[in-house]
Amino acid sequence: MKIRGEAGEHIASNPPYGYVKDPQNKKKWIVDEEAAKVVRRIFDLCIAGKGPMQIAKILTASKVLTVTAYNAKQKGWAMPDNLYQWCSKSVTTILERTECTGCTVNFKTYTKSLKFKKRMVNPKEKQRIFEDTQPAIIERGQRERVQELRTNKRRPTKTGKTSIFSGLVYCADCGAKLYYCTCNTYKDDSQNHFVCSNYKSNTGSCQIHYIREVTLYKRVLECIQGTLSYVQLFRDDFTQEMLAQDEASRKAELTQKRKALSGAQKRMEDLDKIIQRLYEDSVLGKLSDLRFQKLSAQYETEQAEIQRLASSLEQEIENETEQIADVGRFLQLADRYSDLQELDASTVNELIDRIVIHSPERIGGRKHVTIEIYFTYVGKIRIPLYKPDIPAGTEKPA
Repeated sequence: MKIRGEAGEHIASNPPYGYVKDPQNKKKWIVDEEAAKVVRRIFDLCIAGKGPMQIAKILTASKVLTVTAYNAKQKGWAMPDNLYQWCSKSVTTILERTECTGCTVNFKTYTKSLKFKKRMVNPKEKQRIFEDTQPAIIERGQRERVQELRTNKRRPTKTGKTSIFSGLVYCADCGAKLYYCTCNTYKDDSQNHFVCSNYKSNTGSCQIHYIREVTLYKRVLECIQGTLSYVQLFRDDFTQEMLAQDEASRKAELTQKRKALSGAQKRMEDLDKIIQRLYEDSVLGKLSDLRFQKLSAQYETEQAEIQRLASSLEQEIENETEQIADVGRFLQLADRYSDLQELDASTVNELIDRIVIHSPERIGGRKHVTIEIYFTYVGKIRIPLYKPDIPAGTEKPA
C-alpha cells in the first residue's frame, strides 16, 4: 500500500496562487486565469531584471489584489485592510513555487514527532516531484532562467543606475563578475563601463578587463542578430551542430567528473586505512589517547567532506548522462526575436546566459578585446557568424 502522496496526488489542502480545484474532480487543479495572469506578470518582470521588492511596488501601484485579498474575494471572506499592499516575501514565494510549471511537489515539510507540531522543511532529496499533473502557467525553461537570474544580485550603482548586462558579464581570467561603473563627470552615459571586480588599481589579483557599456551593447546586438539570422537560414544545420557540440562538451565534463570521483573514492579508502592504523597504534600504546582523538577527528572530518563531494559528483554524473541541449527552446526564442532591432533587459536575460570578457590584446597597433557570448539552453555557439574579413567576437574599446 502506497503512502498518501506517493501516487502523485496533491497533499496540499489548497492549491497555490494561480490554481483552483477542478469542480468536476476536487483532487485535480486547473488554472485560475485571473490569478495566472498576475503570476505570468511577476515572472516577466523578473526576466526584465526587477527584484522582488521592485515587483511588489509595481503590483501595489497597479492596484493588483494581494494573494490574501484575492483568496478572500474568491471565497467570500472578510476582506483585509490592505487590499493592494504587496510585499517582497509574497513575490518570492510565487517565484520559487515549482508547481506553476505543472508539477506536484509532495512532502515539502514534516514533523519530528506527534508531540512536536511545528512543520520543518524537508530536504529537496526527500521531496517527491510528479511532472505534468496539471496545466502549466509558466514554462519550465522560463522558471529555471528566473532562478538563475535571482542568484545574481543586481545592485544599483551610487548614481542609482543599472545596466541591462549587470550580473551577466564575467572575467575570462579569474571568473569573477565585472562591476558596472558610472561616470558623473560626463553629461551622457558614453563612459559607463564594466571592470573586473578583482582588479583594483593594480592592487587586485587580476588584470584589467574593461569595456564600455555602449561598446558592449553594440557588439552583443550584432552577435545576437547574426546568430538569429544564421538560425533562420540554416535551421537544420544549426540543430545538428548544437546537439553534436553539446554531446562533445558533456563527454569532456563527464570524464573530468569521473576522474574527480575516482580520486575522492581512492582518498576515502586511504583514510579508512589511516584511521584503522591510528586505532591499532592507540590500542598498542604507541599513540596517546589525546593525540589519537585529535588525529582521528581531523581525518573523520576530511572523510565526511569527501563523502559529501563524492555524493555530489555521483548526482551530477547521473544528471548529465540524461541531459541533452534543449535546442528546441532556443529555436522558440529565435523565432520570437527574429526581427530584433534593439536590446532591453528582458531580451538579454532570455537569450544570454553569460558574457565573458578577455583581457585586451594589441593587434596592429590597436587594442582589441575578445568577447564570448553564451546563449541560454545552447551555450557558446561555435559557428561562423561574421564575414571573413571581420575578426569574430572582437571589439575595440573607444
